[in-house]
Amino acid sequence: MTGKVAFVTGAANGIGRATALAFAREGANVVVADVSEDGNQETARMIGETWWARARSQMRRVAGRGGEGCAGQGARGRFGRLDFAFNNAGVEQPITAAAEITEEEWNRIIRINLSGIFLCMKYEIALDAEARRRRDCEHRFGALA
Repeated sequence: MTGKVAFVTGAANGIGRATALAFAREGANVVVADVSEDGNQETARMIGETWWARARSQMRRVAGRGGEGCAGQGARGRFGRLDFAFNNAGVEQPITAAAEITEEEWNRIIRINLSGIFLCMKYEIALDAEARRRRDCEHRFGALA
């Protein structure tokens, strides 16, 4: 994984942080994203101090309109590519009877846990397709030269 670039959402703690650290341990450069800027910065600091990998922290909401928060643009902008995406951001709901959950709370959970993942994947796939087109063009041009 040396030289590859990973983008991890929900990286401020828990599974997201553990995944970001694992990518770094294997030699990847890592972009960590979370709404918790303090947790994000701590994850990036841990990566930099422990494995000397390059890390970048972004405060992002995965459920934003247009998917701009999770498109991995930061990874590509900082490191020139995006090789891996771990879309882990999500929220938990205390154990509650379904009849007691408000529609607003239900919509918030769906927006973050389902729509957020969908939007991340949608824009990450677009970045990957764009990168493939560039590589194909470079390959064809090189073959003709």
